[in-house]
Amino acid sequence: MAICPDVKEYLKKKGVSYEHITHPQVFSYIEEAKALGIEADEIAKNLIIKIKDRRAFAVLPGAHRLDMHKLREVVGSSHARLIMEEEMAAEFPKYEIGAVPPLGELFGIPVYVDKSLLDHETVIFTGGTHTDSIRMNCRDFVNLVNPRVVDLAEEV
Repeated sequence: MAICPDVKEYLKKKGVSYEHITHPQVFSYIEEAKALGIEADEIAKNLIIKIKDRRAFAVLPGAHRLDMHKLREVVGSSHARLIMEEEMAAEFPKYEIGAVPPLGELFGIPVYVDKSLLDHETVIFTGGTHTDSIRMNCRDFVNLVNPRVVDLAEEV
């Protein structure tokens, strides 16, 4: 397949340097890391959060778990939750379920990045399909998405 056209156009418009990576079809961050021969923490896991009537992205290293208590505190809502697959399909119809890239500006929604992601030199995230990923410098990613950097990861 290929990176979704609007993602490709967005990255081109922003003038950000990136590498398009194709791999076998995968449905989890651990599978993606195995397919790419890297550690799961090198994958930027993007979770879509529903906060009442709005959405946000929560991005953290692939081997980390989202701490819902921390998330709810950060977003200021005890009702924040992960979006359901049916909602994802309806709200992001151009993208495969579970493969929405964490590009908040493209969707008009805020991005929250776990501070531990910044420990990585590069980030790899989905390009909109289960066979395409994008690798870019972590600093470029942060400059691109202008996230709120917070503590979201569950203590392991």
